[in-house]
Amino acid sequence: MKKIINNKIYDTDNCDILVSYFTIVEHPGMFCSSYVKHEAKIYKTQKGTYLRYIGRAKDTGWEDKNELTIISKDKFKKILIDLNEIEVYEKEFGKLEEG
Repeated sequence: MKKIINNKIYDTDNCDILVSYFTIVEHPGMFCSSYVKHEAKIYKTQKGTYLRYIGRAKDTGWEDKNELTIISKDKFKKILIDLNEIEVYEKEFGKLEEG
């Protein structure tokens, strides 16, 4: 996917994929919202920018998002911690201290 963000072009075909997972996305309705699982992927550009792509809905009947956004290093760390992706975390940010 290609997208212009902040007057720069980002192309996921030229990025490294770091992690894939499912995330809950709110779909606002007229009277209430629905919460649907969508496929998500975190990419890293050659210049070190982290991108989050939210794509297809896991449940049929919902539209795919096809949304590409820049995320901060801290947001990426939080996602990895929530997913318990220790190997990816240590590869990106260094060895964690044992408790």
